[in-house]
Amino acid sequence: MTAAALAAAGLIALQAAAPQTFDVRAGPAAQSVNRLAAQAGIDIVITTDLAGRRTPDLRGRMSAEAALDRMLRPLGARAVRIGEGQYRVEAAPAPVRRPTPRPAPSPEIAPTLLSEVVVTAMPPVGLNDVSGRDAVDSGALERMAGAGASDAVADLSATVESTRQGTGRNKLFVRGLADSAMNGPLQATVGQYLGDLRLNYGSPDPDLALIDVRRIEVFEGPQGTRFGAGSIGGVLRLEPEAPAFGETNGRFVVGAGVTSGGAAGGEASLVANRSLDDRTAGRIVAYSRSEGGFLDNPTQGVREADTVETVGGRASIRWNSGDWTVDLVGLGQRVSADDAQTIAVGETRFAKAGRVLEPYQSTIVLAGLTAQRRFDWGALTSATSVSRQQLNERFDASQPMDAHPSLVDRRQTATTVSSELRIDTAPINGWTWSGGAALAVGETLVERRRRDLSPTPRPDYGADLTRTFTEATAFGEASNSPMPNLRIAVGARLSAVRIDSDVAIVETTFSRAGPEINGFTLRLTPSVTARWDGFTAATLFARAEQAVRPAGVNEANGAFQRYNGDRVTLVEIGARSRRWRDDLSGEVSIGWVDWRDVQADVVTQGGDLVTDNVGDGVIHFVSLKGSWAPTDALFVSGGAFINDSKLTRTRFSIIGGGTTDIPNVAPFGAQLSLDYDAGMLGQFPLRLGADLRYIGQSRIGVGPSLDAPQGGYLRSELTARLGDDRRAAVLRVSNPLNEDGVRYGIGSPYQLSTPQAVPVRPLTVRLSFEAAF
Repeated sequence: MTAAALAAAGLIALQAAAPQTFDVRAGPAAQSVNRLAAQAGIDIVITTDLAGRRTPDLRGRMSAEAALDRMLRPLGARAVRIGEGQYRVEAAPAPVRRPTPRPAPSPEIAPTLLSEVVVTAMPPVGLNDVSGRDAVDSGALERMAGAGASDAVADLSATVESTRQGTGRNKLFVRGLADSAMNGPLQATVGQYLGDLRLNYGSPDPDLALIDVRRIEVFEGPQGTRFGAGSIGGVLRLEPEAPAFGETNGRFVVGAGVTSGGAAGGEASLVANRSLDDRTAGRIVAYSRSEGGFLDNPTQGVREADTVETVGGRASIRWNSGDWTVDLVGLGQRVSADDAQTIAVGETRFAKAGRVLEPYQSTIVLAGLTAQRRFDWGALTSATSVSRQQLNERFDASQPMDAHPSLVDRRQTATTVSSELRIDTAPINGWTWSGGAALAVGETLVERRRRDLSPTPRPDYGADLTRTFTEATAFGEASNSPMPNLRIAVGARLSAVRIDSDVAIVETTFSRAGPEINGFTLRLTPSVTARWDGFTAATLFARAEQAVRPAGVNEANGAFQRYNGDRVTLVEIGARSRRWRDDLSGEVSIGWVDWRDVQADVVTQGGDLVTDNVGDGVIHFVSLKGSWAPTDALFVSGGAFINDSKLTRTRFSIIGGGTTDIPNVAPFGAQLSLDYDAGMLGQFPLRLGADLRYIGQSRIGVGPSLDAPQGGYLRSELTARLGDDRRAAVLRVSNPLNEDGVRYGIGSPYQLSTPQAVPVRPLTVRLSFEAAF
C-alpha cells in the first residue's frame, strides 16, 4: 500500500479534473443534449419542448454545467442540478423587468410535463467515480464507426485486450484477467450490455458493429456486486442512440476500401428516426460491411477466401408517459467468413497451405424491454431480454502423415433469458442506496463432430455437451459520508446458481448418454469503495471487490470431470485530479488481483476443447490514463498499463506443473488518440485523427505447444473527415506503415504441432461518404 500511495502522490497532478473535453456536432436540440449527456456521463431529464430547434457546434474543454449552459442558453432553456450526475432541462425564467411595483395575484403553478429522459449512466453502485468506469473517447469512437466492437474497444483502451481471431469469434480481457484464447462453453470474463440489456453470458464476444452508438463504457473488474457472474474481468457497455421525440430524420453512409495485396471491401449503413406522436418515437439501424480478404490458399485453389461479411440491424421504440420511459429493442447480426485468417508461423507470404477450408459464422439475435420510472427520491428500472448466440466453426484436423484430410465441425449455441429490477435512490440525509434482484435462465449446447474425408470414411463421431443454468441474485449497496471529504460505499451480491450438465458421446450410428451432473452453489461477493476529497487538486480512492464464476463439468475422450468455480479478489488504490489545470487531466492506480481456481478452455492432446481449473493466479498492475488539450484545436488522450502476472499450475494431467505468466496478456501496453480540428477547407470543416495502440508480446495459452508468441507490434490508424453534420467524406488509413506482426497466435487447435497465426492486416485504405436527410 505504501508504494501505491507514493505512486498516487507522485502523479496527483494527472488526475481526471471536473472539466471535460466536449465535441458535439450541430444538430437537433434533443439529439445534441443526448450526445452531451453521453460524453459527460450524466443523466438528463428534459421537461421543456425542444422540438424543431437546433444547436450549433459545441467544442472545447469545460465542466458539464458550463457545456449545458452554452448549449441551452440560446434555446431559452437551462439545466438544473437535481442530484449527483443528474440534471433537469427546463425553460429558462423570463428576464426580470423593473416596472412600477404593483400588487400581483398569486400565480398558478402549472404541472410540468416530462417530455424526455436521457439516461446515460449505469446506476451509482460503488461510488460512481470510483467504480473502475472509463468511457472511450468520443472522437475516437466516431472514427471507429462501423467496426466490430471487440477490435475497436481493444484499440481504444489500454487496459482492454482481444484475442483478435476474427470479427464474431473474439474474446475480451480486461486488466490481465485472461482465461484462454479458445471459444469453449466457459462463461466469459467480461460481461457485455446494450444499455441495461445483457448481451452475453458465454464466449465469444458478439462483436456488434458500432453503428449509431453514442457511448462505450468499460467497467474495469471485478464487478461482482453490480453485475454478478461473468464479470470477473469487467463489463463492456454499449449505449446506442435512443429514439428522439419530435424529429423525423435519417443518415446514410456508403463506402469502399482496399487492402494491399487483397480484395476490395465496402460498407453501407442507414439510420432513420421518426416521431410517431408526442409520446412515441422509433429508430431503425441497418448495415452491411465487407472486409476484403488478403490470404490465398493455393492448395485449395482459392484466393482471398478470408473476406469477412457482416450484416445486421437494430430497431427500437421509445414511449414516454411523463412518469415512465419504456424502450423496446430488437437486434440481429450475422458475421461469416469462408476461411480463417491464419497462416503458418514463420510464413513470409500471405498464403496458407491448409488441406481444408476453415469457414465460420457468428450470429446473435436479441429482444429486450427496458422501463424506467423517476420519482423525487430516485428511480425504478426494469430490464428484461431474450437472446440467442451461435458460433459455427470448422477446423482442419489433418495431420502431416495422414493420407487424407480430416476436419472437425463445432457448433456452440447459447440461449438466455434475463431480467433485473433495480431501485436507485437520490441522496437522503447523506445516504444513497442502490439495489435489486435479478434472474437469469439459459442453456449452452456444444456439438462437436470429427469427419474423415478419405474415400472410405469411418462414421462421424463426437460429443454433445448441454449445460443449463439458473441464477437468482439479490444485490445492494449503501453509501454515506462518516466525516467531511470522505465517502464510503459498502455492497454485496448474494447469488444462488444451479447448473445441470449432460454429456453424450455421438457417432453416426449411435448415441451413448453420459452422466448428468447437477450442482448448486450459494455465493456472497462483497465490495467496499472509498473516496477522499480532502485535497484541492485531486481525489484519492480505494476499492476492494470480489466476483465469481460457477463450477461445471467437462468431457474429454469419454471421461467426465467436474471443475470448480473460480473467484477473483481485487484491491486497488489510486488518485484522480480534480481542479489543477483545465487542459490536463489524468488518473493513476495500482492494485493486486488474486485469482483462485482459474477456469480456462484448454486443449487436450487430441485437440478438443475442455474447460478445467488450471491453477491459481496473481496479478500486480499499474494503470495510467490521461488527456491533454494543449490548444483549442488539439485533444490528446491515452493510457498505459504494466502487468506482472503469475499462474501456479495445478492440473498436471493436462498442462503440467510449475509457475508461468498468465497467457494472452502482455506485461506492457499503451494507447494514444489524437483529434485535431484543422479549420475550414473550402466551405467545410476538416478534422484529423490518429489512433495508436502498442500491443505487447504475450503467448497464446498454457500447456504443450501453446507457447507461440503473439503481439509485439504497433497498430495505427489515421483518419481525415471533411464535412459537417449534414454531409461529409471520411478517409481512413489502417496500418499506414504496412507493419508485419502476429495479431493472434493460434489457428486450428487440432494442429498445434504445426502452429499457425493470424497476421496483421496489411495497409488498408477506406473512403466513405455520409449524408443526413
